[in-house]
Amino acid sequence: MFKYKFMKLKGLYALSGVKISQITKIMRLFTICMFVFVFGASANSFSQKQTVTLDLYQCDVSTLFQEIWKQTGLRFVYNDRDVAKVARFDLQVKDKAVEEVLKDVFHETTLRCTFDGDVIMVIASKQQAVAADTVKKVTVKGKVTDEAKNPLPGVTVVVKIPGMESSAIGTATDIDGLYELSWVDQKNASLVFTFVGMIAQEVKFTNQKEINVVLKEDSKEVEEVVVTGYFNRTKQSSTGAEVSVKGEELRKVGSLNMLQAISAFDPSVRTLPNNQWGSDPNHVPEISIRGENGFDLRSSADDSRSNPNAPLYIMDGIEVSATTVYDLDMNRVEAFSILKDASATALYGSRGANGVILITTVRPRSGELRVSVNARYDISAPDLSDYNLMNAREKLQYEKLAGVYTSKGGLEEQMNKDELYNSRLEEVARGVDTYWLSKPLRTSVNQRYSVFVEGGDEHMRYGVDLKYDTDKGVMKGSGRERWGAKINLNYNLDNKLIVTNDLNVDDVKGENSPYGDFSQYTKLNPYEREKDPETGELIRRFASNNLKNPLLDATLPNTDYNRYTEVKDNLSVEWRVTSHFQIKGLAALTKNITKNDKYRSAESSEFDTQTDPNQKGSYTISNSTTINFDANLRFMYNNVFADKYTVSAGIGSELSTSNLTGEGFTAVGFLSDRLKNIQYAQQFKKDSKPTGSYDKTKMVGFFANLNVGYDNRYFLDASFRTDGSSKFGRNSRFAPFWSVGAAWNLDKESFWTGTGYMKIRASVGSTGTTNFTSDQALTQYLYQSTSEYNGIYGAVLSAYGNPSLKWQNTLQYNAGVEASVWRNMIVVNFDAYLKRTQNLLLDIDVAPSTGFSSYKENMGSIDNKGFEARLRFNLINDRSRDMTWNVTIAAAHNKNEIRKLSTAMKKMNEEALKSTNSKGDTTMFRLYEEGRSQSALMVVRSLGIDPATGNEIYIKKDGSLTYEYDVNDKVEVGDENPKFQGNVQTNFYWKGFNLYLLFNYEYGAKIYNTTLATKVEGADPLYNADKRVLYDRWKKAGDVAMFRRIDDTSDLYQTTRLVQDNNFINLSSLSLSYDVPQDILTRTFIERCKLTFSMTDVFRISSIKQERGTSYPFARSFSFALNLTF
Repeated sequence: MFKYKFMKLKGLYALSGVKISQITKIMRLFTICMFVFVFGASANSFSQKQTVTLDLYQCDVSTLFQEIWKQTGLRFVYNDRDVAKVARFDLQVKDKAVEEVLKDVFHETTLRCTFDGDVIMVIASKQQAVAADTVKKVTVKGKVTDEAKNPLPGVTVVVKIPGMESSAIGTATDIDGLYELSWVDQKNASLVFTFVGMIAQEVKFTNQKEINVVLKEDSKEVEEVVVTGYFNRTKQSSTGAEVSVKGEELRKVGSLNMLQAISAFDPSVRTLPNNQWGSDPNHVPEISIRGENGFDLRSSADDSRSNPNAPLYIMDGIEVSATTVYDLDMNRVEAFSILKDASATALYGSRGANGVILITTVRPRSGELRVSVNARYDISAPDLSDYNLMNAREKLQYEKLAGVYTSKGGLEEQMNKDELYNSRLEEVARGVDTYWLSKPLRTSVNQRYSVFVEGGDEHMRYGVDLKYDTDKGVMKGSGRERWGAKINLNYNLDNKLIVTNDLNVDDVKGENSPYGDFSQYTKLNPYEREKDPETGELIRRFASNNLKNPLLDATLPNTDYNRYTEVKDNLSVEWRVTSHFQIKGLAALTKNITKNDKYRSAESSEFDTQTDPNQKGSYTISNSTTINFDANLRFMYNNVFADKYTVSAGIGSELSTSNLTGEGFTAVGFLSDRLKNIQYAQQFKKDSKPTGSYDKTKMVGFFANLNVGYDNRYFLDASFRTDGSSKFGRNSRFAPFWSVGAAWNLDKESFWTGTGYMKIRASVGSTGTTNFTSDQALTQYLYQSTSEYNGIYGAVLSAYGNPSLKWQNTLQYNAGVEASVWRNMIVVNFDAYLKRTQNLLLDIDVAPSTGFSSYKENMGSIDNKGFEARLRFNLINDRSRDMTWNVTIAAAHNKNEIRKLSTAMKKMNEEALKSTNSKGDTTMFRLYEEGRSQSALMVVRSLGIDPATGNEIYIKKDGSLTYEYDVNDKVEVGDENPKFQGNVQTNFYWKGFNLYLLFNYEYGAKIYNTTLATKVEGADPLYNADKRVLYDRWKKAGDVAMFRRIDDTSDLYQTTRLVQDNNFINLSSLSLSYDVPQDILTRTFIERCKLTFSMTDVFRISSIKQERGTSYPFARSFSFALNLTF
């Protein structure tokens, strides 16, 4: 039995997956088909005369049919074996009739085309004689539905005649799934029913008057392209663990930024929690893929290029920073991919160990001038739901219980304290209850605009992209302003030589709030007034705790901003030498200028204790310029042998250079805010002078890849790369990286009887990371301007180098399964992995006689192992009602283990433990020990508060009990990283309306609740605190309580008493959109109109109650967006 196909299209396999505009077009074609039955001759003439414009290179027949269908709606019925015999061809035509195009393509073949309405039958010429026989005609009619009994419009019904590979006799079902067909009677004839995304069905004709058919879905028709950056692969030939997402899917997540949105599509991608900076628009979120491969010993988070666990970001073939991705307009993203295992990332060699995120931006399309306009308005409101501070009356009660108003001296002192208490109580009675948290906050309104203009013909295409947006933040005076422009030019010379140039200019300015750190406002007492009731002026300092009023500084002309301007030109050339051999080259030059300015008025409270006027007021300036050059050259070959063997091979080379220069200084002594230009400074800051920096790095790489396949069933993929870098010493300048992967498509086997698909794959390989500064391996000298001899500065050794320093490398093992069952109702993806990172760069101790305490050596090793799973349930796929509903559940588990540590790291642990034992400490710090996780939670076990004495009972390592705290009794009680993390998404579509919900969750983590440690039990009575400070306190012998007595101000140590489970689920994004139907837009000049309402951080349910956003609060956002295409 031969298999007939109806337009096998990539990504289009059912009406449910087609846009409203396309559904409307199909419905119109069905109406034309109905007229064909009555006015067949005229309809055929119309179909034949439709024109197309094509620019195809080394095209196959199936692709040609697809392009004609896109432009005209004409559908093709053909036999796989017939069209497979036609060699690939080049085709460039403009406004040429479809009939003429097909004649030109098939003129040297035995194939001929017969038009029947909007259906074109492609058959071998020898078969036409049978169709001409008019001895006797028979007629049959019927209805075609899916398994849910929904009618299927557009199903192709073809008569199959014995002894012939195909028949020119056929029709298509109408909008109700009905058909009627007449043909010359032939013995043993049968009807073949085919439809996109459905299993073809053949029914033998035995003179029935009516034949009704139920078609089943066929998920095996799905064909995707996996983008790996250097060489692309089809989904079925890929052996790596990767996730590809189209831009349309990405934009469903609503108003999340690009970095947050990425984590919605794969559970192994985790957005690292940042309880300090919350929703601050000037702090870039950090993400990790499959755990932490290195020790993050940075003093503060910064750009991804120095974060040892950050993935590699590639945009349009060039490495970019996390900041660039953060500031990216999601409307300009065509697609992105997440590469996770060695098979997918090995070609990136020394940069691929932490995973790779590939981003492809929108390219201009040919045709008439097209303008796309996107406008979005955001309303952001601060989220203070995790703050539970005392009001004025409660705070006074707490102070009284804590002994603030109890004298330890004589009667006179007690009388003074009573008077102070009563005066404050009177203020409370007058209604003074200042809610300080609201003072630095606002509800911000933000605007985002982008315009994309595109057009051109088959030889030259152009695109101009303009954007502007503001993110003002919820703290007054803070914000981030972005504008950018991009010009894309694409030249195509006869589909042989393709030249593309992208010129990008971006300018981003971030301003920090003049209201300072939000944590200041959480300390202020609510019974204090904001302003002096007599003068109406802001109170400078508060009597209750001598804290400065942060609102005062906000009235001064202080500034604190950072700004970067980036210009990037990206030139790529593709030469299609033959249909099987291509050469691609790319070169990019990027210049980034960054400026940081911070001015502090002499009237600022930080200078209150400064008596020298020449030291009051400060201006800090730091500037840097970075110039990057990146280039690569690739040679690619692909071919099919004997219709079964596929070969894709590629080799290439890459180089990059980076030059950074920077300078900065702090000047002081500004006598007037009207003269705050740097020239009016009196001097440099005491004990400081201007600083400068220079950093230059170079990298070169050579790589190769080979992918071979047999019969679309078995695939083998191998990659090799060697990298050289100036970051390493002369003895280890180059390092090799490699991978081997295999895949087996079980659904292509003859024994496969299911309607879904299944693929098994495995890979192993070695990758690396170079996310560290360039001075790790090099001995460095520092010139000293204070040591001059004969006009020459002296130099001293500043860094002890290691010329034998080796490259960090990560050996990765991965095994995965991809499958669908029950007519594609359930789609499953599962991967298990092991990542072993070796040769980690750590400090090791050296003899004091060298003048240094340590230097860098390859002494560390870390394991990450785990799994990730995604289940997609396609619950509704009702074409008749234009309705779909799917739910995706994703989960990931990762276990981290330190296998080897340096002596210097162990010594660092010892110093931290000594410091903690000598005084109380409520700030958690990581202890790194072999055999444990990097994020292992190490505290002393506690039996709780002793009901008899009110003191805490500690449990020693040997299990004995004691009242004495000993830091050496710390044991592992959990892990700060979750056992499981993931998300749940649901997408419901109905007649143009689309509802999308994204839930994120984490389970199984434990954390030390610092709010309990600093705002409850360890609270200082001078400052405001959490309401729980009043409750569950030990008061007298026999009390069973969670916390110590309220007046106990002794040192507080880290114990299990304040360790809690950290499980949460939050609705991260909600989006409701509506695509205006095409039949409405046809009356206007608008091609597409889409309206969207979205929300972020809608709600959060957590097992722990602690303050979040301590330096900058979190926020909830509401967005309204309009997308228009003209």
